[in-house]
Amino acid sequence: MSIHTLEEITHFLRQRLPFSQLPPEQVQRIANAIHVEEFAAGQDILVYGGKPAAYLYIIREGIVDLLREDGPVRTVVDTLEEGEIFGHPSLIRRRPPIVTSRARGKTLLYLLPAAMFYQLCRDFPVFGQFITTSAIERLGNAFQDRRPGVLPELFQTRLRDLEQHEAILIAPDTTVREAAQIMRDRYLSCLIVDLTPPGIITDRDLRSRVLACGLSDATPVSAVMTAPALTLSGERLVFEALLLMLERKFHHIPVTENGNVIGVVTDTDILRRQSRSPLFLADQLWRARTTADLRAYADQVATTVGALLDTGARVSDIGQVVAVAHDALLTRLLRDAETDLGPPPCPYAWLVLGSEGRHEQTLRTDQDNALVYADLAPASAESYFLALAERVVERLVACGFPRCPGNIMATNPEWRQPLSIWQDYFRRWIHLPEEEALLRVGIFFDYRRVYGELDVEHVLRPIIVSGRKERIFLSRLARAALRQSPPIGFFRQFVVEHHGTTRDLIDLKERGSALIVDLARLFALEAGSAEVNTLARLRLAAGRSSLSETGAEELIAAFETINLLRLRHQYRQIQSGEQPTNQMPVSRLSKLEQQELKRAFRSVAHIQRSVEFSFQTARIG
Repeated sequence: MSIHTLEEITHFLRQRLPFSQLPPEQVQRIANAIHVEEFAAGQDILVYGGKPAAYLYIIREGIVDLLREDGPVRTVVDTLEEGEIFGHPSLIRRRPPIVTSRARGKTLLYLLPAAMFYQLCRDFPVFGQFITTSAIERLGNAFQDRRPGVLPELFQTRLRDLEQHEAILIAPDTTVREAAQIMRDRYLSCLIVDLTPPGIITDRDLRSRVLACGLSDATPVSAVMTAPALTLSGERLVFEALLLMLERKFHHIPVTENGNVIGVVTDTDILRRQSRSPLFLADQLWRARTTADLRAYADQVATTVGALLDTGARVSDIGQVVAVAHDALLTRLLRDAETDLGPPPCPYAWLVLGSEGRHEQTLRTDQDNALVYADLAPASAESYFLALAERVVERLVACGFPRCPGNIMATNPEWRQPLSIWQDYFRRWIHLPEEEALLRVGIFFDYRRVYGELDVEHVLRPIIVSGRKERIFLSRLARAALRQSPPIGFFRQFVVEHHGTTRDLIDLKERGSALIVDLARLFALEAGSAEVNTLARLRLAAGRSSLSETGAEELIAAFETINLLRLRHQYRQIQSGEQPTNQMPVSRLSKLEQQELKRAFRSVAHIQRSVEFSFQTARIG
């Protein structure tokens, strides 16, 4: 059957977003309006700065390159294939195209006239939303189960939209007795202290800082308040307030508008709206008494990840929630160990590394941790910290976090050393770089102190940042970042792996997200940035390193896409009672998922080629 027939055009559109979301009779009308046009290899379809698009273009066969014009230089910024659309930015803006669209080979296109395009956007919101949303948002929408009562308001509601408690201002010299009477009479659990910036006093403060300490009821609130109070603008999302409450263990957030406090939101307000809120995790951890209780807490974190996924939350936001929850668990384990072993003989710092250090761990993965203790420590320090590390690592195993196969844990004496030894490590890695070592120790550049009084940041981080001056180090780090390539072949097909009876696997970590992590680390170090989070590194390095603004945008979108697919895959495995893996069968991906994953891989490959050129990695000895 010819692909030019009305029947075939209708069938093709019904299999492709956004047309598949329209009523069948509407798809039939669209098919009737379609023009079919063929373009030769190298022929321009839309031209940068030329006439505005008169059609929405749908690729039926072939490949279309999108090229950015920079004087006489044309750079391919994206490549589109069967089922993908283009021309809509020009249609929406009613202005000339911002990129040139060129047929790579013989290409067949379906052309939808502008008049029908505008009619579809006007009459079918689902169509217009698809056209205007990003690839990440489209994937998120496609994944959502839309189950009722699973946290949607955390990501759709702003603080100003919540029912707020009255914000009563009191003077700093108001006595605690007067404050308590106001709270009683107005049925409030906190008052705002009239300062710049404002302070806050809560009913908990009256119990723990006044009654429990035996203070007089004539004590001024200024002596027991929290100042400055943590405030958020009413424009901020409920989710952002949730993160801060979890991280800082606050129960009240004053809400501001134009700098003035207009109300107060409490954790109870959020909990009342959402019984599955992650705020319950903190209470669950506080009540835990046994290893089984702690394991149940870790299991609940995984359940929370699934609930957040179902709301369409970004993977980066989920990583923030999980980091707070896992940090709380680790802090609990370390404090329990100190209770059993006695106070530490000297200040120390417990570091988490890799994805956990970057706030990018989502489901339970292998442990990556280290311990740094003060120089001039007493002789008992080594035996104490060995015992502490063994207790904590074993408890983490019991909670479902396996040991690191590479033995990068605080139980390994190599990664449990005084601060001066760690300084030597970092100096050697940067000033005498060995490529094979950089492949193994790159995660140490992504450390984060979770617990302990030893301030390692002002000592170790400057050494890392100094790496921007070491071209050999950066070049070797660049070549290490290019050891793997995305699994996309010359003809834009996935390059799959075989494992057992499964023959169409793609490793979404080793051949996907890890490549972007390595590139982001490289660009951040080149820019002299101390950031560790991958997306923050990319945003900061854009324009300040060899990474362009456009390149950063592409990598950010690719990172979110790959990690979203990876996390959904792992969560489905957990729900099925399987051990979560990074290997996803291509056959389980929808057309939309395959399309966006290929786009993500192409973006990574494009940036890798630019790194190879910028750092001349082929010339390194």
